[in-house]
Amino acid sequence: MITALPVEPIEPAAATVPDVAVSIPESLPLLPVVLQFQNVAANSNLNFTFTTAGAYWSLGAMSGDSLGFSYNVTPQSAESESCIQQIEFNNAVLSIRTGAIDQASSGFTLTLFLQVRPGVDYLQGYCTLNNEAVVTAKIGAQSPVQWRNGRISAVLVGSENIYRNISFTVRGAYVGNKIDVILTTKKGLGKVSWSLGPPFAEASGVQLASMLGTIPLASMSYGLNTLSFITSMMADDSASRNAGSSLEFYLNAYIVYAASDLNYVYLKTTCNSDITVYAQIGNRQPQIVSQSDTVFTL
Repeated sequence: MITALPVEPIEPAAATVPDVAVSIPESLPLLPVVLQFQNVAANSNLNFTFTTAGAYWSLGAMSGDSLGFSYNVTPQSAESESCIQQIEFNNAVLSIRTGAIDQASSGFTLTLFLQVRPGVDYLQGYCTLNNEAVVTAKIGAQSPVQWRNGRISAVLVGSENIYRNISFTVRGAYVGNKIDVILTTKKGLGKVSWSLGPPFAEASGVQLASMLGTIPLASMSYGLNTLSFITSMMADDSASRNAGSSLEFYLNAYIVYAASDLNYVYLKTTCNSDITVYAQIGNRQPQIVSQSDTVFTL
């Protein structure tokens, strides 16, 4: 099962990618893409090529808080080193050259974007990977698809409304805490609300996860503008013996709004001051949600 990834404030990356070459076509609608690589071989060439006309790899919009292209957004440690020697993407082709890889670095994550011409509702192409490698591709608000060596494809589904996924990490909570996350926008800019996800079969929907396996929640309420949580004791024995330990859980949720000029929303929390809530909209920079209105760019 694919679950929402933990999000944290971004620190300066220890790893660097030596060479990046890019060519971007004219301005087109953008879809955020997360590529999760597993079992990648050392000293190999990884290639992804679209044969569908009207689909291009992209760095994304020229926005100050966009992640754009990134490698290992949340590295395992500050000492993590890049296993990539070179990356190049030019229109329909993405090429990656790996270097020395140990077992810990054979999996890594890239974020970037797709530019898609209006009317394009699917992707087809091919990729070159070692036979053991698996790439999980999450495109926009759709369910992840797995790509292996050979042909690749994905469905792109449009909607009259715009959906954005938001990944939350909640830390520092204790048993019985109540946590509210409130969504608003400036009056007159349009309506925005929490959503269970886009209304098509390929959507990934809402996901809850915990590093300890059991989700430490007694209840969860998913309202129009407010998400509410009440924490509970973990069900497993080890957690029960450490009832005084802080709790942590993750949520992948959605907001929905009509196609408009809405460029930002506000999030705020109502909870104990010891609790920290991180939020990340799509491929933008993660931020701490404070107990006053915090601006998030769409």
